[in-house]
Amino acid sequence: MLVKGIDVSYCQKGFDYARAVKAGVRFAIIRAGFSETADSQLENHIAQCEKYGIDYGFYWYSYAMSVEEAKREAAVCLRTLAGRTPVYPVFYDMEEGEQAKKLSRATLTDMAIAFCDAINAGGLPCGIYANPSWLENYYDKSRLVGKYDIWLAHWTESPDRPSRCDYGQTMWQWGIDDIGMEVDGDICFVDYPSRTSEWYAKRGIIKSPAVPQTDTPAYKKGDTVMLKKGAKFTNNVTPYSWVYGTAFTVYGTANAGKELMIGLGGEITGWIYAADAIAVKTTTPAVESKLSAGDKVRVKSGANAYHGEKLAPFVYDNTYTVMQVGTAKNPDYVVIGINGQVTAAVKSEDLIIA
Repeated sequence: MLVKGIDVSYCQKGFDYARAVKAGVRFAIIRAGFSETADSQLENHIAQCEKYGIDYGFYWYSYAMSVEEAKREAAVCLRTLAGRTPVYPVFYDMEEGEQAKKLSRATLTDMAIAFCDAINAGGLPCGIYANPSWLENYYDKSRLVGKYDIWLAHWTESPDRPSRCDYGQTMWQWGIDDIGMEVDGDICFVDYPSRTSEWYAKRGIIKSPAVPQTDTPAYKKGDTVMLKKGAKFTNNVTPYSWVYGTAFTVYGTANAGKELMIGLGGEITGWIYAADAIAVKTTTPAVESKLSAGDKVRVKSGANAYHGEKLAPFVYDNTYTVMQVGTAKNPDYVVIGINGQVTAAVKSEDLIIA
């Protein structure tokens, strides 16, 4: 299998994740930190990945000069990621010139093993990021290859030109991808969502989730679907309450149609399993109101969301854009939002033309 991904750090502040999803990005490896310091954009990257249903893992950039320092870096990494169970592993990135110049192959290898073993013991899967030069000249590859997941950095400048190096790598960093901003491009060769789920389950960290499987309807780009009540995005994140009952457009599919990229008004909401989707008839409903997508509206004071949930007080103070009007079953169902971001679904009778 080939899964498209990126790796990001403080250098990609303000990165457009909606554009990345449209470009086919399915995972991101986020720099959690360096030496004994967390990356300044760590939480922002995590939040954006979760918003757009992008699976993620982490890497830690090392400045360690001894096994003990590598262990300290691992301890800081674990504190930084406390409470998280990422879908992709934590990778150890050691590539400083001082490390290569002053430390022996045995010591460098001991450091990588010490970091990975400490991360594993702390409850997270771990691997090693390295280029062919490090694996051949600075690491003792016989102690690493086949024993730890390898994320190979070998730039060929195109994902269509595979690396000729074979270290049993599970991921490959192929070069610079331009997705509105320059970012490292990656390809993953394994099913990490299933792989890490089993890893966590064997250690009693989390239960292995039941992944929806067979006999799902075949959906295609342009179809309209709703998400089953209680279902989650493919990255195991629970959607906001308004997502349930909202009709979404399918913008793309993956994994032989078992996963769907859904959204509204050209904005990506996230990825869901096809087995968790409910088909919505695309016949044009007899909409009771005169509202149309793009209209500007305000919400009547005291009105509730479409399914009866209370709305936040600030909702009544703003002007919204109509993003969707009606479904086949509910012609009075209206989705409103600001700048492409959904605020709520309400009844047409509770809206006032602004």
